[in-house]
Amino acid sequence: MKHIVIVGGSYGGLRALKELAEYPNIRITVIDRHPYHFLQTEGYDLIAGKVPFDQTLIGLRSLCSGFGDHITFLHTTAETLEPEHNRLICEDGQVIAYDYIIIAAGAVTRFFESVEGLKGCSYGVKSLRGAFQIKQFFETELYKRLESAKDAKENYNILIGGAGLSGVEIAAEMQAFFNRYYHSNALACGRLHIHLISADPTILYGLHPNVIDRSTQRLKELGVILHTGSPITKVEESCAYLANEKSIPFDFMIFTGGIMAAPFVQNLPFEHNPIGQVKVDAYLRPHGFENIFIIGDAADLKDPNGNPIPPTAQSAEQSGTNAGQNIVALLKRDTLHPANIKMKGLAIALGEEYAILDTGWFQIYGRPAYWVKKMIEKSYKWPLRRLAQRGFKKLVSCHC
Repeated sequence: MKHIVIVGGSYGGLRALKELAEYPNIRITVIDRHPYHFLQTEGYDLIAGKVPFDQTLIGLRSLCSGFGDHITFLHTTAETLEPEHNRLICEDGQVIAYDYIIIAAGAVTRFFESVEGLKGCSYGVKSLRGAFQIKQFFETELYKRLESAKDAKENYNILIGGAGLSGVEIAAEMQAFFNRYYHSNALACGRLHIHLISADPTILYGLHPNVIDRSTQRLKELGVILHTGSPITKVEESCAYLANEKSIPFDFMIFTGGIMAAPFVQNLPFEHNPIGQVKVDAYLRPHGFENIFIIGDAADLKDPNGNPIPPTAQSAEQSGTNAGQNIVALLKRDTLHPANIKMKGLAIALGEEYAILDTGWFQIYGRPAYWVKKMIEKSYKWPLRRLAQRGFKKLVSCHC
């Protein structure tokens, strides 16, 4: 029986698992340092208090059990890959031999070393931990304004560095949440000021001009303060400095200005791009290794024309599907298919029940786009939850 290892219970990792789980004659081991799959696309709702944190998680042990008895989950950290020996060494000392391996270990927030103080004074949102810390700060500040007459009169600033998809969605959701809270409680208190900083000339730089214009208008209507065309050059404990010599005081800072490959991926013995992602061939394999596949944010993904592919859940899922199907093809000695990853539209949540949906052909704005986005999220989440529930019942029955 062939043994396939998947490192990372990410969007890409789970999509690969889905492809492979249909074959009970394959033994599969999923490894992740967290016992859960974080629904990062809903992390912004968590920050804004729309959903409880448990609704942004799916337990990997239960999920793997739900997929089938031939699948095992290991809650440990992958540490070293020895591709010449077909084995993976984990932090707890386990040595895992494999026939094929899929690396889906993802990415972390990239705190630019050239910006003094950035890493020590700001928080990333790529993880549940980061999202939860932001949520706690936000709610604590609101509570202080209810309990303290002194605090109620003070303004406070949240600074978001990076105006890509993550930064824009967080700014919109947090500002909309505060606006609703402020008016529903009729508070005569200091205001929340959210500053969104873009080093580029606009927010969402590179997207369709209509999307940029509508998003900009929406953020301004909510009350988000935009700073464009000037990067952050230095960060101190409670103040950020921009290249245009402007300084912005803050009480809490979030940074969403970039990603880099996870440490495990950066240490893999393959060729990497400048942010640590592994360079792969048309079949998502590092040069010289036909039984290793690198997917999602761990890979330097390119479209058929050689252009970089944005690191989204969508691109991760497509790469996971391709890797899983190609391993099956290798086992059957069939022809491999090159990864042909294409962005199939883009949905941006902009507070309350407002979103923008860009299909590539046309755009939809407002509530209709919001409900389409929610249906996309639910179509991903619900099947996994059903599998996890089924797996949980199996695990409980085994311990009875």
